[in-house]
Amino acid sequence: MVIIVNQCEHKHEYSKGIKPIMPDFVTLVRLAITVILLVLAYTISVAQLTSMLMLIAAILISGFDIAISAVYAILRKDFFNNSCIVLIAAAASFAVGCYVEATVFVVVYQACRVFYEYAEKRTKRAATGDLPKNSDESFSKQRSILNRCDGSISAIRAKLEPTYTIAVKAVIAAAILFSVLMPLITDMSYVMSIRRGAMLMIAIIPASAFASLSLCTAYALCRSAAAGIIIDAPETVDKATKLKTIVFDKSDVITAGAPKIAAMISPVLDKESFLRSCAYIAFKSEQRIAAAIAGAYNGEICPEYIQEFNDIPGYGMEVKIEGRQMLLGTLKLLESRGISLDAASVRKGNVLYLIIAGRYAGAIVFNENINPYAAKTVSDLKALGVTSMLVAEDGMDICEKTAKSINISDFFPCCDTAKKLLVVKNIRQSLDQDDTLMYVSAENVGYHSDADLDARVGEPTDTEDLRMSNIGIFGLPSMVSIARSARKISMQNIALCAIVKAVLIALAVTGNATLWFVALLDFAAGMFGVLNISRINQ
Repeated sequence: MVIIVNQCEHKHEYSKGIKPIMPDFVTLVRLAITVILLVLAYTISVAQLTSMLMLIAAILISGFDIAISAVYAILRKDFFNNSCIVLIAAAASFAVGCYVEATVFVVVYQACRVFYEYAEKRTKRAATGDLPKNSDESFSKQRSILNRCDGSISAIRAKLEPTYTIAVKAVIAAAILFSVLMPLITDMSYVMSIRRGAMLMIAIIPASAFASLSLCTAYALCRSAAAGIIIDAPETVDKATKLKTIVFDKSDVITAGAPKIAAMISPVLDKESFLRSCAYIAFKSEQRIAAAIAGAYNGEICPEYIQEFNDIPGYGMEVKIEGRQMLLGTLKLLESRGISLDAASVRKGNVLYLIIAGRYAGAIVFNENINPYAAKTVSDLKALGVTSMLVAEDGMDICEKTAKSINISDFFPCCDTAKKLLVVKNIRQSLDQDDTLMYVSAENVGYHSDADLDARVGEPTDTEDLRMSNIGIFGLPSMVSIARSARKISMQNIALCAIVKAVLIALAVTGNATLWFVALLDFAAGMFGVLNISRINQ
């Protein structure tokens, strides 16, 4: 992509612009000296040769770094580099006698670049202002992406890049033909044709408004990080703008931690014997609720006693120990096995009943803490047009109760890891191709699900697209709003760029402008594009 390079781009392989060699304050001093020389050349009485040397010195002082950058670009065979275009336009105008216009053009171009970079720095500072000062590596990545902000960051810019590159080459070719042919077919002088051709070249140089697309995406990454959503891949921002559905895993996302034992009731066993029996039944289970049972038992378990283990996700588990069938399950599991309980033994809530040899032996009541931000997160997402769904290991009753408590109507109970991923796959297939599906889970399955975006709660892994803490899910609505706002502002900047380019090309062809005016208007549009970024929703 042909683009004006500022301090955030100069190391990237796609950089096409002028690398500032001098610090900003030195550049401004150089420009001041240039203006002084320009004024002196036309106000004091000196020989024509001396006046010409003063003009040459003026343009060299203000633009020698452009010439150096152009030389490096030519050595890289990057002939459409901005430095080369600016150098050719300025040199051509100066050569045909437009000394003042060429020199003022370079001064304006350099001054605008300095102030554009200042506006860019201020925007970056605003983006990182709310990030913790003692940030970890995750926030360091956000700052690194923001400081790089090259063409690989913005999906919109990457999509437009090939087309715009062709347009740049076509207009430059047209400018050269205009400069050469117009005097041959009309009464236009070469001075006028070359001057207009130079303006046409400067008019098509990619605007800073176009360059601001990458900064817009990087700004959105930092704003999302400040909201608690850590995104490392810039393309995630673009996908988030089309977010249609989020599937939440209940475990450690909607609930805070594993279920805890609230009470143990047994009419026939003492507490130690009851807990030991439950721990043996749950020992081989992969259900999260089993961890609470095994964790509560401090005794030793002999696995060789456990026979014919059967894990029933969402309903319970059963084993045979020393020839006796033992079951720990929900009321629905008991009913499916033809086991009935008297009314006094039935408990409300999340309960597993212990059955030994077909007879009731007690019950364990569990308690779970629902994420205090879950209900509001779901509500805020709904307001943005995003549907929330729930997958859980629990049976129908508990899963439905949890879903209703946070205003989710679509839920999938009795899901182990494989079934959760299958649910995600089926939902992805049911959505339109352009819609985005996000899966939020605390479980590390070692690979990316079929969702467009995988969100990880807890420690980072190599497979997630974004991550957050358990409480951090409250930042999801903000992240979606930020992503959509970033896209909206990017499209505004593109529209501004297109309008300004059309006006500049028309002015250049008709000769109703000057080189410096073309550069000034282009940079003004770029400045607006950068400042417009600060309007991204927070």
